[in-house]
Amino acid sequence: MSGALPRALQTGPLRFEAAGVPYAGALRLVDVDEDSGVVGAHAQARATRGWAGVAADITARPGGLDADVRLSGDATDEAGEALVEAVRARLEAAGAPLSPADDPAWRRKLAVRAALAVGVGVAAGLAGAAWDRRRRT
Repeated sequence: MSGALPRALQTGPLRFEAAGVPYAGALRLVDVDEDSGVVGAHAQARATRGWAGVAADITARPGGLDADVRLSGDATDEAGEALVEAVRARLEAAGAPLSPADDPAWRRKLAVRAALAVGVGVAAGLAGAAWDRRRRT
């Protein structure tokens, strides 16, 4: 697995709007598992006016984004959805593959495995044909 997903989900400021209320906050990496390509992050934001806050523990992996969203104050469900969408938009803007099929390293790995499987199949077919020919003579 390439490091495309961990590189794309960078720590930094986060701005979005939910139900006409602007929110400002931050995104920070919590855990990066380079072997499986899973990234744990924490995002939180508060309304720039009013008493609303939203926070989320996010797990980003090739193929999807999971989030445990918590609301506080006057925050609505739309704020939680907007926070997750802002993180998803950051991933997409960075060009991070959200599907393993979009990751070039995964494709190379798959191509090598497919070539090995074809090679083994051809070798088994040739060995079977030779064995059959040997039995007939």
